[in-house]
Amino acid sequence: MKIPFDFGASLKELRKQKGYTQKRLAEVLNVSETTISKYESNIAAPPFDTVRAIAAWFNVSIDELAGNEPPLTLSLHGLNDNQAEIVKALVALYNEKNNAPTNIPERTQYELLGRIVESIVI
Repeated sequence: MKIPFDFGASLKELRKQKGYTQKRLAEVLNVSETTISKYESNIAAPPFDTVRAIAAWFNVSIDELAGNEPPLTLSLHGLNDNQAEIVKALVALYNEKNNAPTNIPERTQYELLGRIVESIVI
């Protein structure tokens, strides 16, 4: 039997990880502190728009907020186009390398590492 998901505990944990009080989170979400307390105690459930705002504020997916496993994806949020391209190339290279019979570094790996270092230094 699956244990029921505790949205309130998840919200409280996220809030504390971020170092916010219930009052601060209430201000961010434009609700009362009592409302946040009710969410965290599972007395009330937030409307979908509020769930979306909570997920965005804490930079988690709605699935994660709902207790589902986090997606196996990387967020490119906050990266410029060049940095995002490098991350995508690195992931593709590792996926390709994981399927290769040997783990000897290839020239493409060194080139990609050079691009990463260059993007950090510049």
